Amino acid sequence: MQFRIIDSIGFLALLLASIYALFANIFWLDIMSHIGYFIFAFLWFIHKRKFYNFYFYMFLGLTLISYCIGLLSTFWVFGELILLLQAISYLPLIMEATKHFRLKNMSYIMLLYLFSIIGLNTYLLLLHINEMKTYISGDITTTVYTFYYLNLGALGFTAMVYYLNSFSKKSMFFISLAISIIFANVLRDMGVFYFKDISVEISESIIRMGSALFLVLFFITSEKSLKLDDFT
Repeated sequence: MQFRIIDSIGFLALLLASIYALFANIFWLDIMSHIGYFIFAFLWFIHKRKFYNFYFYMFLGLTLISYCIGLLSTFWVFGELILLLQAISYLPLIMEATKHFRLKNMSYIMLLYLFSIIGLNTYLLLLHINEMKTYISGDITTTVYTFYYLNLGALGFTAMVYYLNSFSKKSMFFISLAISIIFANVLRDMGVFYFKDISVEISESIIRMGSALFLVLFFITSEKSLKLDDFT
C-alpha cells in the first residue's frame, strides 16, 4: 500500500512536470515525463509479475528509443525516423493480440460487419492521408506517414476484432491501449498540422499516461478461453 502511494505521487509529479513543460515550452521535459510514465506503470504492477514476453520488450524498446530520438527532433531526418520507429512498434502489439483470437469463432454477419468497418476506415484513412499531403513536402515523408497511419489503423482494427472475439478482461485492456495510442497520436498531429492548443497537449499527455498503464495491464493479464463460439 505504501509503495502504491509513492508510485501514485510519482505519476502525479510526472503529469505536473509535463503540464509545466507544455506551458513553459520545455520540450525535453515533456518527453522525459512520457518516458517516466512507462517506468512508473511498470513499478505499479511489479509485484504481480516479473516476466514480460518478447513483444512487450520490443514495443517498449522501440517506443523509448523514439522518445529519446525525439530530443533531437529539431533535425528533419530524426522526425521521420521517430514516426518509422513508432509505426514498427505497433507490430509487436498486433502480433501479441492475434495470438488470442480466431476469426472462425465469428458468424458471417459479424464478419460482414467487420469488413464493412475495415472498408469505411480504410477510405477515411486514405482521405486523411491525401489531405495531409498539402502539409507534407517530399515523397519520403509522405511514405513514412502513410506507413505510420496504416499500422495505426491495423492496430485499431486488431483491437476491435480481438475484443468482439473474446470480451475478456485482457481484450478490454488491449482495446483501451489501442484507443489511447490512436487518440494521443491524433491529438499530437493536430498540433503539428493544424493548430497548437495547450488543452489538447495536456489531454495528450494524460492519455499517454493511461496508455502506459494499459500496456502493462494487457501483458500481465492472462487470457481466458474464448466465449463466442457462434456470435450472432
